[in-house]
Amino acid sequence: MAGFFGFFDYSKPGPGVPKDAPAKPAIVVFFEVFGRKFWNLLKLNMMFFIFNLPAFIISLVLVDWIYQMFGVKTTGDMLSDFVFRMFGAALILCFNMITVGPAQAGFTYVLRNYSREEHAFLWWDFKKTALKNFKQSMIISVIDLFVVVLGGIDIYLYSRLSQNNIALTIANGFIIMALVIFIMMHFYIYPLLITFKLSIKQIYQNAFLFALIKWLPNLGILLICTIIIGATLLIYPIIGFILFFFITYSTIGLITNFYAYPKLVKYIINKTDPEIENEIGEMVEK
Repeated sequence: MAGFFGFFDYSKPGPGVPKDAPAKPAIVVFFEVFGRKFWNLLKLNMMFFIFNLPAFIISLVLVDWIYQMFGVKTTGDMLSDFVFRMFGAALILCFNMITVGPAQAGFTYVLRNYSREEHAFLWWDFKKTALKNFKQSMIISVIDLFVVVLGGIDIYLYSRLSQNNIALTIANGFIIMALVIFIMMHFYIYPLLITFKLSIKQIYQNAFLFALIKWLPNLGILLICTIIIGATLLIYPIIGFILFFFITYSTIGLITNFYAYPKLVKYIINKTDPEIENEIGEMVEK
């Protein structure tokens, strides 16, 4: 039986799409792709989790370190404490702030192709893209780890020193805002890496531009992704942990690629917006 009890069965030819049919809303296309690629998303999620085990362990250690720095008290309940640590680690990984770079590059390539409704060989394209971008993606991983650790230390120090000091409180707020922008940059960093021939400096410069220019939509996507992680891990921890291993990563990755890639098409590939055309500079698609 094709599909699963008749669901997700796309082997039968459909009636086709009329030539002059209006374009479907992006959210409709997203759910259509999600349905068609559901089983591949499961496989991709597990691949990503396995290859990112080192990053996941580092993220758990960082979350524990942050809890200790800020004096976050545990509840004494093993499951609750574990879920909160998992939640923090999931946020760090799902927003690509700490990942094994080559695996993230391969993961992004497959999801980028899905987002533009193109075929991707799950393992072959994942492996090929990971190896092709190995050096730059590892450098990005090191930069991200450095920024996250340094940002955590700065927030901790400023929060301790800013009591009754308005200037330091404002400075701490700016650091937190900078980290939010840094997270938003990760909607674009790996899509830029695997789509164009750019230096590390150019990747971060352009990701920073996109983070600022599309501030409000970026914030909306950030909130959606955070809610998905929170809903799965905090409300039903056991179910959330299972979903975390099987589908959460790839779902969030598909959302961010569906959102980010059209921005690359509009502002870089088609160069339709003169406002940032000069800022972006010349790029060559891989």
